Amino acid sequence: MTDENRAVSPDKGITRRELQAVIRRAVELYAVEADAEERLSEEEVLRIGAELGLPARHVRQALYELPTGQPQPTLIARALARVYGSSSLVVARSVPGNASGVLQLLEEYLTTREFLQLRRRQGDELRFEPAGDAISKLSRAFSRPARQHRLAYARRVLLRVRALEPGLAHVRLELDLGDVRRRAAAAGLIGGALTGTVLAGVALVGVGGVVAMWASQPVPIAAGLVAGAWAFAGTVAASVRALARRFRGRVEAARLEVEALLDRLERGERLEPPPAPWRRRLELGLGRGRPAGRSS
Repeated sequence: MTDENRAVSPDKGITRRELQAVIRRAVELYAVEADAEERLSEEEVLRIGAELGLPARHVRQALYELPTGQPQPTLIARALARVYGSSSLVVARSVPGNASGVLQLLEEYLTTREFLQLRRRQGDELRFEPAGDAISKLSRAFSRPARQHRLAYARRVLLRVRALEPGLAHVRLELDLGDVRRRAAAAGLIGGALTGTVLAGVALVGVGGVVAMWASQPVPIAAGLVAGAWAFAGTVAASVRALARRFRGRVEAARLEVEALLDRLERGERLEPPPAPWRRRLELGLGRGRPAGRSS
């Protein structure tokens, strides 16, 4: 028997790495025998974690980061996800502070700086949507470039803040970018179809004319149709791929924006984002924000 397959002696104890393997295997064995639909309360999960020697903070954080229940996606949504990727973005972080205070701070920021509107409040969970009034739209346009407002242009923003332990809170922000993905899909198809139609016509005439020099009808027409179809399909496919890459880039930009927000929250800094370049230059021109030690 090799060293890898030899059972660990209880007298010698086990390492942390071996502990992870033991717990993982025990969970697999339990899942086979237990009822898959059986639900455990948070208190029961914490008790089991304590019996395994796991800190309650880590168990709570693992619970809070479980995927939330989502409705069954439609056939169109599944097709879009296959090509463009997921339209849902989740960022979670543990930050210092009282849970209610952190929730209040983020609610104020999202409504006053990102111009979102609170639609529903359920305990420690808040749901926001972009405010559609004219003042909010103008404020978004003048405060920062549109490309830096990924969070504000999400169809829905779900915020949840829960206590991990005294003085430590868990923040979960979930963005629904479904509208952005649908616009990208429509732009890819329509743009590809328009350009593809033009290229298909060129291919139809060009290839058909060349073949007509060497063959009689209807061979030139058939060759032109095949070339046109290939040109149309290839152009549409290229357009869809380009828009899919752009959408995935926007999702990554939204992730970085939310991560930066949580970075500022974690360090205890002001939550408002850096000013737009034009606003910063204006402030410097008016004498505000002038570097220390320099005279006018």
